[in-house]
Amino acid sequence: MEKKTISTTFKRFLRHNAVLLCLALLIVYFSIRRPAFIAPDNIMTIIRQGACTGILAVGLAHVLIIGGIDLSIGAMVSLTSVIAGVFMVNHGWPVWLSSVLCILLTCLLGLISGTAIHLTFMPPLIATLGVMNIVQGLAYLANNGMPIYNIPESLRRVGQESLFGIPNPVIVWAIVLLIGWFTLMKTKLGRRIFAVGSNEEAARLSGINTYRVRAAAYGLCGAYAGIAGIVMTGRLNSGQTNAGGTLYIDALTACVVGGISMSGGEGRVPGIIVGIIIMAALSNGMVAVGLNSYWQLA
Repeated sequence: MEKKTISTTFKRFLRHNAVLLCLALLIVYFSIRRPAFIAPDNIMTIIRQGACTGILAVGLAHVLIIGGIDLSIGAMVSLTSVIAGVFMVNHGWPVWLSSVLCILLTCLLGLISGTAIHLTFMPPLIATLGVMNIVQGLAYLANNGMPIYNIPESLRRVGQESLFGIPNPVIVWAIVLLIGWFTLMKTKLGRRIFAVGSNEEAARLSGINTYRVRAAAYGLCGAYAGIAGIVMTGRLNSGQTNAGGTLYIDALTACVVGGISMSGGEGRVPGIIVGIIIMAALSNGMVAVGLNSYWQLA
């Protein structure tokens, strides 16, 4: 009986702390191979590298918890980057107005995804794959596939500079994390997202409007993608048609590593932090030890 209790306790410990153990092992390994890895400047660089992906992951968490997925968030980052550049550079609109319009646009695209899934009963994977291709095409059409330079200085500062030693993208990520945590854990919408993700039919029978909840989750996911796109534009100091790249894969991986269930109904926003740091630390550490880029991909 005692052995069984110890075994059960150990398994429970691993289930709740395996991700932290993985992070600790990564830090120890790369620190031994290259001591500068744990230097404060490099630690801050790792967190900065994961900021935009972290913003995306917070939005994606809403969709995963509800039992869905959104493959279009990377393309939304690219569209935001180009559209923001068109507004700010080609038309001379203020940074704040351009940013708000881009975030509203990606929020609308998210609402469209959620609505399409609800009305057509398409699997979220297929619906958002279609939206992803449409949005990426719009990103190329917005400026004929060309990047946009001469981004306003104020936006460049958001993406590249620091406040009290903390990179501005990290500050934005921290704010987004707090908003995401509050939305999911302290609001009626958050409770309904968990309810729909756990058992959609039971949630519907209990009086929850599942369409509105799903649309809200996808809309929030799109809005966070817009925020990530604005930050990425400042970081790159240009509007790029491929700014989103494969960020959606990194965001999805970070969510799953951080304990967000892909089957819905389970997950905590703080876990995303650990997932993002693991992804960024792995990438940074492989470069630090001089690992061949092909081996890094593998």
